[in-house]
Amino acid sequence: MDLLLNAFIGFVNKFLGQAPLLLGTVVFIGYLLLGKKSYEALAGFIKTFVGFKILQVGTGGLVATFKPIIESLTAKYGIQALVIDPYFGQTSATEFLDTVGSLAFVGYVMMIAFAFNILLVAFRKFTKIRTLFITGHIMYQQSAVLLWALYWVIEGTTGKAVSAPLVVVTGLLMGTYWSVMSNLIIEATQEVTDGAGFTIGHQQMFGAWVAYKLGGLLGNKEHDVNHVQTPGFLSILNDNVVANSLIMTLFVGAIMIILGEETFTYNRANYFFATYIWETCAFFAVYITILLTGVRMFVAELTASFQGISDKLLKGAVPAVDCAVTFGFSPQAPTFGFIFGFFGQLLAIFTLIAIQSPVLIIAGFICLFFDNGTLAVFANKAGGRRAAAIIPFIAGLIQVWGSALVLTFLVGPPEVIGWMGMFDWATLFAGTTILSKYLGILVPIILIPLLLIIPQLQYKRHAETYFTTMRDF
Repeated sequence: MDLLLNAFIGFVNKFLGQAPLLLGTVVFIGYLLLGKKSYEALAGFIKTFVGFKILQVGTGGLVATFKPIIESLTAKYGIQALVIDPYFGQTSATEFLDTVGSLAFVGYVMMIAFAFNILLVAFRKFTKIRTLFITGHIMYQQSAVLLWALYWVIEGTTGKAVSAPLVVVTGLLMGTYWSVMSNLIIEATQEVTDGAGFTIGHQQMFGAWVAYKLGGLLGNKEHDVNHVQTPGFLSILNDNVVANSLIMTLFVGAIMIILGEETFTYNRANYFFATYIWETCAFFAVYITILLTGVRMFVAELTASFQGISDKLLKGAVPAVDCAVTFGFSPQAPTFGFIFGFFGQLLAIFTLIAIQSPVLIIAGFICLFFDNGTLAVFANKAGGRRAAAIIPFIAGLIQVWGSALVLTFLVGPPEVIGWMGMFDWATLFAGTTILSKYLGILVPIILIPLLLIIPQLQYKRHAETYFTTMRDF
């Protein structure tokens, strides 16, 4: 039994949890189902794997460069708080679950959720679900955090291992969320990506849908943030590389000056502090360029190959992938999202300090850039640069206040160092956790059928084209 369990956990961690390997295999299978030769399918696997690795280099570089600056800003002013960052949330979950002998159950939750997602797509005629969530590392991350949160508020006082009913219910709720929310955002993603043939499978699917719907009310989509024509010398900002470098130098450079030269460790024999600031901020444009290169490579393969899976195995299925793939379709919007989301989070943190909140928050770079950057992409498509500024600012407030609220119910164990912090987790899952504190396991049980009503309502709005949306472009 232990051998089977270890093999199962190994498969979860070493295959399903490795997004490049999982996506490459999906492309390989898709090309074979399309009748491609085996070496063509192998080429598709390699290009997808390498493309996603390039994307990870870009995203990893962004985090490694800018996350310490954000953390230093907080440490400089002596704020002791919890971090709203996906990996801090995941660490809180896995470390705590390990103390109650339940870490292995995260794999069960993930497999139940993925199997339920497949089942809902297979019976799409009845469920109206069209999307298969295949963002592997996010699947594990979310499964861990949700299991930890629900266990703590429902069963945590027992000190025993997570119960089997809670593992099953958590898995079904997780699978429902992946299916329903990635399905909800299909049409908006098609607009954003000019019909690229995929949808978003990440931490802010509901948030992106809200951003797209509200964007048109807040601005004019004709005033696209990527097409701002500026006069005179400002015309250099029409180039994405130049604009990202200069904007981040002004914004992050100001933070670095406030922190002071002594905060940073660098080779002072080779750099003035000013040139060190410039090089650090210019890396933003470097990593964005790397990220976009990876996006273009693997999205092309995924889009072409997934038609085989859609036609042969799961008819009508649409892949739900990492939010960063949308950045290539609106290169300036993520910068807008990062900056205005930062202002929103900063205001929210100062508010917590002012009211002497029992829980204080440290802003996390991943939440600031990837969450708010994605919301800005969708907001910009519907409402232009005005929406791309306003919505991430509001989201920044929500990310901090929602996370602080749910953490008041989760703090206590020393393993808790943060929360996911992304938009959906500061709203939908924060609310689910808090309600479960008072109403128990009944809350996630009721949520499952309630969420499954959403695709039925979507279908009623445009039944004639509902299952052909991905072929309309």
